[in-house]
Amino acid sequence: MALKKLHDKLAIKAEASGKTAEQFNEAAQKHANAAWFLLIMAAVVWYFLGFVWALIPGALVIYGALMSFSSTSIAKRLEKSDSPHL
Repeated sequence: MALKKLHDKLAIKAEASGKTAEQFNEAAQKHANAAWFLLIMAAVVWYFLGFVWALIPGALVIYGALMSFSSTSIAKRLEKSDSPHL
């Protein structure tokens, strides 16, 4: 519930500063691509250096996935506010 309120507040701020849903969709895609790349890197690091060293890119994978989710959530809220109410 708190996460929904946070994304609502962030969407209102984004709209006030002139950001568009398309910009947030692009950011979400970039974060998702980075998360996939880092996941592959984590697997390579795990193979060559072990589990403990793989935690570093693994943590970045989680961060990238959360940022992608957040950007997508904000984009959906901005799209709702842009669409005419029927």
